[in-house]
Amino acid sequence: MRQIKEISEEFPESSKHWNEAQNRFQFIDRLLLECLGWDHIYLEVESTDESGGRADYILGKPPRAVLEAKREAKIWNIPPGGSPNRPRDLRSLIEACKNFADIVRQVIPYCSYRGIPVAVVSNGRQLAVFQAITVGEPPTHGQCFLFNGLKDLVGSFPLLWELLSPEGISESRAFQRLSQLRSPRMPAKASSSIPEPFKHRYRDDMQESLQLIGSLLLEEIEDNPRTKEDFYSECYVSLEANNRHLLLSKNIIERRYKRSGEEASSPAPLTAPSVSDLLERAAPRIGSRPIVVLGDVGVGKSSFFENLEINTAKTSSSSIYIKIDLGKKANLTESVKSFVLAEIPRVLSGGYGIDIFERDFVGSIYHKRLAEFDRSTAGALKAIDPQAYEIEKIKFTQGLVEARDSHLHASLSFLSGGQAKQITLVIDNADQRSYPVQQEAFLIAQELAATRNLVVFVALRPSTFLTSKTTGALSAYQNKILSISPPPIDEVVVKRLTFALRVAEGKAAPAALDGIRLNLNNVATFLKATLRSVKSNDDIRQFLSNISGGNTRAVIEMITGFCGSSNVDCRKIIQIEERYGNYKVPLHEFTKHALLGEYSYYNPRSSQLATNIFDIHSADSREHFLMPLIVAFLSSNQGVRDNDGFFFGEDIRAELSRNGFADEQIAESLRRAAEGRIIETPHSHFREIPVSEGVSPFSFSYRSTSVGLYHIRHWCGSFPYLDATSTDTPILEPEARRLVFDLASSFNINDRFRKANAFKHYLLETWNTSAFPVNYYDFRGVLEANNKDFLVIERLQGKPRTGWR
Repeated sequence: MRQIKEISEEFPESSKHWNEAQNRFQFIDRLLLECLGWDHIYLEVESTDESGGRADYILGKPPRAVLEAKREAKIWNIPPGGSPNRPRDLRSLIEACKNFADIVRQVIPYCSYRGIPVAVVSNGRQLAVFQAITVGEPPTHGQCFLFNGLKDLVGSFPLLWELLSPEGISESRAFQRLSQLRSPRMPAKASSSIPEPFKHRYRDDMQESLQLIGSLLLEEIEDNPRTKEDFYSECYVSLEANNRHLLLSKNIIERRYKRSGEEASSPAPLTAPSVSDLLERAAPRIGSRPIVVLGDVGVGKSSFFENLEINTAKTSSSSIYIKIDLGKKANLTESVKSFVLAEIPRVLSGGYGIDIFERDFVGSIYHKRLAEFDRSTAGALKAIDPQAYEIEKIKFTQGLVEARDSHLHASLSFLSGGQAKQITLVIDNADQRSYPVQQEAFLIAQELAATRNLVVFVALRPSTFLTSKTTGALSAYQNKILSISPPPIDEVVVKRLTFALRVAEGKAAPAALDGIRLNLNNVATFLKATLRSVKSNDDIRQFLSNISGGNTRAVIEMITGFCGSSNVDCRKIIQIEERYGNYKVPLHEFTKHALLGEYSYYNPRSSQLATNIFDIHSADSREHFLMPLIVAFLSSNQGVRDNDGFFFGEDIRAELSRNGFADEQIAESLRRAAEGRIIETPHSHFREIPVSEGVSPFSFSYRSTSVGLYHIRHWCGSFPYLDATSTDTPILEPEARRLVFDLASSFNINDRFRKANAFKHYLLETWNTSAFPVNYYDFRGVLEANNKDFLVIERLQGKPRTGWR
């Protein structure tokens, strides 16, 4: 150690020594002989191989490493990456610096011809150690130990000694450590120690009752035809998506669906214009084309159409509204066509009293055709044999009616033209069916719209529209595109809870509970406390707005499950509310249910809303922060993005490579993040559009979602999240792993606190030692902002405040 300090003082970074090849070799000689303790007899210099290659130094007898010293005075322009103790991705360094790439590619054949597995390259003050021979994998795809200047050689001399001293080379320490990085031993997750890691937690009688009535009041009530008008009158939210609780920028939300349209402008949003204006504008502009209504999963396409139906009836007595729901119906029919041909007459008959097969109606439709019949040869029977004439006329008319498709067209044409009816047809939830069914549904919509007798809407997801537009039925047509933006989720929840509470208290929609004889007092009390909590707590509103990602269906299912959840102390909430009133359910009760659902422990199946962003797939503790860094980078003001906020995958790879991550790590994290809605591609690849294993994730573009931003800025530092995910995360530090394993199955709050606290400090220590050179994410700050959760539990335990390292 003393010798290398003296050498570094004698030849500082600015010394002309480094511009002279002979002096550089003198430095390496001194490093090997004086600092690392090598004897000349164990070193071989200028050694040639059978291909004519000449290696500068061969270390060890038998040979164990090749050291190549570059003669040209060329600095390696290596991106900063923390301590030499943290191995760097060799391929990213090669791509970052040509000088470094040249010397690496020069030394690999020297090692290969001699069968020496370890290569060392140096330009004097910079030095790298890597594995030059691997089985089934290019040597440049591994890791390396990089000493990026004299300060690293001095400051990390113990590591340098471990790797390149005669003892280190003899014991193959560099080879062993580098090999372990390629195929390290991954520790098991603590969940493997839980006897039943996928165990359900069953409800008690009170929770079961709450869940039953909660489901009725919050979900099923919207499908009840006797209460539908009251429900949509009070619960429909027509506001656009921009609200103060969303973590996404206003620009990203406004341009959400621009990716799906070919026009330069974004598809026009369908918020809540008056029904008459909408339909009057649609008919002349659309002409013979159906209107494609785009909206992500659960964004509210069906709710929009339900509200449209109610308002259509209010707006005009001459309006006819026909909805074809392919999500709930047509599953047992042979084809969509046969279902549509049967469903439209059924709706006309049941909803409007119009029987298109009734004799007088048929006579009105085919008035001209019947006149033509009278002028035909068969029509001559009218004067000769009236009975035979009537029989022939019936046969002729029956033939017209039995041609079901043309009869349906004729009926709609008569209603639209002859009776001046304004007909609206909606084909909803086609995207819940198979791709061929979706194509058939669109072609049917196209055929019906072509008659110009009705306005036709087809609801699709953007991903479905993209696939069909590029390779399917939509590719042959120019479409008018309208979009439905997600409403403010917190407002949706407040309206639903308010309506459900009014029904439970008997103040609204009395038909909803006809025939039900249950005590609603507990339900009303629970809903009252829940509603108050959502309305008064900005943290809860922020949680609901962001974690749902605009999916109103998902958040309503979450709130419905919250009523009577086996992981929520419903009895305590009801008792406090009844005794004292004004009770406010804390945020952690909502997040705990969102994490666990009906399971006892967190697992990838327990939650539709949460993703374990700390999970890793290689024994590299820095990988715990790979997904948070990706999301943070995508939401930062760094890098180059397109007009819709998407970053190219290759740019993401380059950024994370600069932070020392391998391509395999980055690709896997991108895939998992996209599947979990933490980030998104322009067309929902990985989540909605499957991507084969052979397709590189770097070939797509990505941007962060509100789900991902809430995870990395808020949720991941909270006690419920750390407590839940600690057992689902491989922990590489032995002491923290042992404690989490020991307490993994315990429900005791003291044990859960110790487990979550150990996991938190393990992550913090890993974050500190990783020393990522970024300014767009501060994990320590996230922990500090959420430390109040831990302080509350500490106070309950009577323990002093937990220290920070």
